[in-house]
Amino acid sequence: MTAVGVDQRTSVLGALVGAADDFAARAQAQEVYRDRARPGTGVHHLHAHSATLWRQAETSLRTRIAELQVESAG
Repeated sequence: MTAVGVDQRTSVLGALVGAADDFAARAQAQEVYRDRARPGTGVHHLHAHSATLWRQAETSLRTRIAELQVESAG
């Protein structure tokens, strides 16, 4: 791969890591809202579900990032 290709790949991976970090921050914010809401209410459920979705998105993205890093090292 050329130097430009490596730089572009590094840039893309950096952007993906930044997105995963953003997803983690959003999940954490939803967890805070969930913890402030009264258990058993619709608001509590909404924030719990949202936090779960953000965590799943973060995990999926971090898994793909790791796969891309292994591919680029090989």
